[in-house]
Amino acid sequence: MAIISTLLSSMHSASPLSPSSTLGSLVALLTTWILYKTYIYPNFLSPLRHAPGPPDPKRFMPLMGHMIEILKEEAGAPHLRWIEQYGGLVRYKGFLNRERVLLADAAAVQHVFLSHSYDYVKDERVARFLGPVLGKGILLAEGDVHRKQRKMLNPAFGHRHVKEMVPLMAGPAAKLAKMWCERVQEAGADGLEFIVDEDMSRVTLDIIGLAGFGYSFDSLTNPDNELSRAYKALFNSSSMITQILSSFISFYNHIPIRRNRIRKHAIRVINKVSTELIEDKRRRIEKEIESGIEADESDPSHKDLMSILIRGNEMVGSLEGGKLTDQELKDQIMTFLAAGHETTSVLVTWSLHLLSVNPEIQARVRQELLDHLGPLQAETYDSPRVNYDSLSSLPLLTAFVKEVLRFIPPVPTTSRVSTKDDNLMGYFIPKGTQVFMSPAALHRLKTVWGPDAGDFKPERWMDAEAAKAAHTTMVTPEMSWAYQPFLSGPRNCIGSKFALIESKVLLYHLLVGLEFQPSPGFTFKKSARVTWRPVPGMKLRVKPFVPATTT
Repeated sequence: MAIISTLLSSMHSASPLSPSSTLGSLVALLTTWILYKTYIYPNFLSPLRHAPGPPDPKRFMPLMGHMIEILKEEAGAPHLRWIEQYGGLVRYKGFLNRERVLLADAAAVQHVFLSHSYDYVKDERVARFLGPVLGKGILLAEGDVHRKQRKMLNPAFGHRHVKEMVPLMAGPAAKLAKMWCERVQEAGADGLEFIVDEDMSRVTLDIIGLAGFGYSFDSLTNPDNELSRAYKALFNSSSMITQILSSFISFYNHIPIRRNRIRKHAIRVINKVSTELIEDKRRRIEKEIESGIEADESDPSHKDLMSILIRGNEMVGSLEGGKLTDQELKDQIMTFLAAGHETTSVLVTWSLHLLSVNPEIQARVRQELLDHLGPLQAETYDSPRVNYDSLSSLPLLTAFVKEVLRFIPPVPTTSRVSTKDDNLMGYFIPKGTQVFMSPAALHRLKTVWGPDAGDFKPERWMDAEAAKAAHTTMVTPEMSWAYQPFLSGPRNCIGSKFALIESKVLLYHLLVGLEFQPSPGFTFKKSARVTWRPVPGMKLRVKPFVPATTT
């Protein structure tokens, strides 16, 4: 920075300066600073400049780094290509030529996301973009705050409680199955084509309402539900371009354009609903505690996440003992609402797509469900045999969901920023370095998953016999570092068990009575927004499932 210091000294020593010369000096200073940050430092001074990685693009886009390539291709595609060419640590450039480090090495990934996870924090720009939607809940909290929140939330997401939430999940799932079955039966044997992810977002919102807060949003039967519309507006409008603008230009979200007005209204709705939910829940629980009424564990109203969390929080007694503040409780609600329905929504949407283009797998998964759980009841569209244990015991269904998460992870890329100097794979990592991991790339590494890494094969998650029959490599524990749909370590997704069983509940209710086929001529692209979504949606042909008759 000697050049900048010299310029500053000259500005102070040159007296008096005319307005034009002052402006000229400021322009020169700014130009020098930009030149230093975007060209001199990354190319000649950075300790990372010798790390392997793709050469600078030859086109004249000096401040974009490799972002044009990243934005133009499918999420994870350039990252996979770079990993295959340069190895487990890749240095490339982001916007304004800011250096990035991409990891695809077992020890390095475990170092950053497992053993030293609190030394690598979320980029403040990510927090600025997602904070108004998620609050500063467990997804965005760091350090001791995250440890405290995780400790308080762990019991609510424990195995026993998640098992007890399955009946709460089954209600909205049965309602959706009834809606779709009646809709396609009216259309006749050829079925009906429609965008499936719109209803999928509504049903997962209803599920998180009941299982998360003991509250019915009824967004399936009321498409104009304000919360459902708010999330639709947020997730559908948050393209990669708007995320970049929001992250790098702090005032972008305050520019009075239509997109920002919609975003602000949606955030106000989410805040209002979150406040109402926690106030109502706390009033009821505090009234029960004051009355000396013990929670009836057989009562569904006491099985939701928020009831468990608030009761546990009241038992802690003090902030010094780890009790969550009112704001922290509200932030958890905002996190549950957004993350709890969006990721499962896209997971089941991609599941239906992959079933539609793999009819043989669809038939096998459906038959397994029918053999073990039976068909839906005629009037209620549910099954008394659906529970956590029965769904978890189905090997093909479990393998199918795991393979969907490998093939199209809901969050294709994640990043951290180093809070201190470090060393990864022999390379010095300066404090403030952006470190990236791309599940979309890791999940397609042929060096891990075998030559058929780009093929959809659920059998790889089953036993050796099934894997051999499918001509694939069986997944082993040694490969787990490269399977990151929910991340790993202390910052892994606390709701992963919840999401997995919820997806199985929905797939059972939809598959046993319906058949899914691609919509002829319909095209879509996988767009990395807040999650990896199909754009402009996922249209499928949905038909009544008619069992084959035997003669």
